[in-house]
Amino acid sequence: MLCEKCHNKPATVHMQQIVNGQKTEMHLCQDCSTQMDSPISIEALFNGLLGSFLSMAVEKQSNQRPDVHYEPCPTCGMTYDGFKNGGGKLGCEVCYTVFSRELDAILKNVQASVKHEGKYPQKFGRGMFQEKEAVRLRALMRRAIEEENFEEAARLRDEVKDLESVITEEL
Repeated sequence: MLCEKCHNKPATVHMQQIVNGQKTEMHLCQDCSTQMDSPISIEALFNGLLGSFLSMAVEKQSNQRPDVHYEPCPTCGMTYDGFKNGGGKLGCEVCYTVFSRELDAILKNVQASVKHEGKYPQKFGRGMFQEKEAVRLRALMRRAIEEENFEEAARLRDEVKDLESVITEEL
């Protein structure tokens, strides 16, 4: 679909506006969208939304541990208060290590986990999911062996074998 304004470039910004039940749509290229009276910046919207989530999570974390004193980052000098008041932006890559405990707690509040699960590419997704599942099952099997729960370990071993045979067949 081409831009409705310049009719030259592909439309990458799609806007809908509903006023008094009347819906209007505009399909513009990036250049034309920035030239409008009220330009829309997806980056600004995303940063604002992310900043709001982080601010709420940081505030919740701070309320849970109000008496904790944090050392500043030795590389850039960023303090935890500076992070909190700066919209959730860290000063450098070392800040991630310095404030790791607090960041983990914030991430758990925002997305329920500190580990990024992500999505799988549609073409290879099934195989990737099966391989990840096999790794998870092997870890459970090791734990069952450590706990001397050999029946559960044998069941998990069989499940891993079945899963690996499916993976091999698909290759």
